[in-house]
Amino acid sequence: MKPAGILALALLAACADTSSISSTVSSANKQMEAKGSPFRYVARDSTSMQLTLMPLPAGPSKAVPELAQQVMDSIGKEEAKAGRGSALLEEVRHLQDGREVWVLQSLSGGVAYVIAFANPVQAGTDIRITGPTTYAK
Repeated sequence: MKPAGILALALLAACADTSSISSTVSSANKQMEAKGSPFRYVARDSTSMQLTLMPLPAGPSKAVPELAQQVMDSIGKEEAKAGRGSALLEEVRHLQDGREVWVLQSLSGGVAYVIAFANPVQAGTDIRITGPTTYAK
């Protein structure tokens, strides 16, 4: 086979791989969106993908200080179980449905928890914490 033919076959194979990973990423992101997840996948190269956090507006938590402390205490326990030591809040990002994404300071990638409050302005209200989720920054 001529070198041009080999190059053409290599390009076709690369396009098929890229198309395959693109399809996988698209399918995974549809599932993430359906679940209301603030995370999405991106293709890292032609054979792998990585999880990222969507760009969301950041700002202070809507939780009263007592609830915010409860959340940090719970997150601290989860981080200790994961062997990551102390949990330091980097920022809070806001989802349109009222949930918050609490992003922790981390030297290696991102660590986040999704927080849902039954009523963020009332101490003692129910809190639902999902995570941790690790992602690529």
